[in-house]
Amino acid sequence: MTKRTRTIKPGTAPITRRRFAALALGAVAAPALVGRARAAGVIKIGDIQSLTGPSASYGIRARDGAILAVEAANAAGGFKDAKGESWRFEKIDADMANEAKQALTLYRQFATDPAVIGVVGPTNSVGWIATVPVARSMKLPILCNGSMAPVKEWNPYAYRTNPIAAFATPIMLKKVLELEHAHRVAVIYDQAQDAQAADAEICRRQQAALGYELVADEAFRSNDQDFSAQISKIKAAKPDIIHVAAATGDGVKVVSQLRGSGLTAPLTTGTGSFYDPVYWDGTNGVIKDSYTWLSTDLASPAPAVQKFLEDYKRFPQAATYISVLGYDTVSTLIEALRRAGTVDRDKVQAALSNLEYTAPLGTKVSFKNPPGGDNLTPTLVVIKITGRAAYVKV
Repeated sequence: MTKRTRTIKPGTAPITRRRFAALALGAVAAPALVGRARAAGVIKIGDIQSLTGPSASYGIRARDGAILAVEAANAAGGFKDAKGESWRFEKIDADMANEAKQALTLYRQFATDPAVIGVVGPTNSVGWIATVPVARSMKLPILCNGSMAPVKEWNPYAYRTNPIAAFATPIMLKKVLELEHAHRVAVIYDQAQDAQAADAEICRRQQAALGYELVADEAFRSNDQDFSAQISKIKAAKPDIIHVAAATGDGVKVVSQLRGSGLTAPLTTGTGSFYDPVYWDGTNGVIKDSYTWLSTDLASPAPAVQKFLEDYKRFPQAATYISVLGYDTVSTLIEALRRAGTVDRDKVQAALSNLEYTAPLGTKVSFKNPPGGDNLTPTLVVIKITGRAAYVKV
């Protein structure tokens, strides 16, 4: 089936409100646009991802998973509202290029098109944290599918389907500490990324609760190339476990240098990163026997999961759990639309605010917003990497 998507890329031309409106079917007045969109029976979903830069591995997977979700929804008949009118979905892909300002600009521009019922993404915290405060005034529902950083102040238009670090990291650390009989933990993290800095803070705060000592706490910045100073301090601390809090692009460099220094302690990381074949290939497999977590068991025999993985083979990059979140987050937005029964952003937001739903690939979603948009019932699977895109549950 032909993809019903279009992509907005930075750098091709100035991204102005006028240009965005033209890309979004070219209306100059909001009332006229609403009328034409409804006559055409098209509901648009904006997808803001970092398709270039250090977080591209996540953004591309989320985008591709979302493409399959839109196609599946259209193949199932699209959406029929309470008045019996039929609608089909179109997804508009937008590259935030790992820039907070770009994410914010794209979100605001999506909000100017009344045919856009909601936005999914960004997976990375650089973009997500920037958009949350603006959602209150834009009144356009936005559902994150990857960021783990804490949100200082929620509003009823912002939601997050994925587990956050405050939930997932302690569960993973507890399991790995027990398996490895470990008591000494080191962390190396990207201080320029909100999610990674938050993950490191969790490692600091969990010492007493989980019974370990943080013996090394080393920071770097995105796109750094040499980590020898941090690694020397970690090596001198003799940790039993090393937690790597970094986006895939930087994490590959960190892990390669850690192992190149002779450090053999088991590694941990979040967001399923070690499962990504990019990580395995980039480190020449030295992440074998390292640990991470997934929100969905990709080895599940469930027919929906297996069909998704088969359909996903058309994309150049292998599926990861971020791909699953891309699919299930779109499905969650569409489910809220179905429950609202109308193409109305405020009513979709109201449906999201108390939504309880199990998405097609198994993501459990429970929202209660206010007070906050985090998923109250995320699923989690701790895994040990055994090979390229291969793991065992632990």
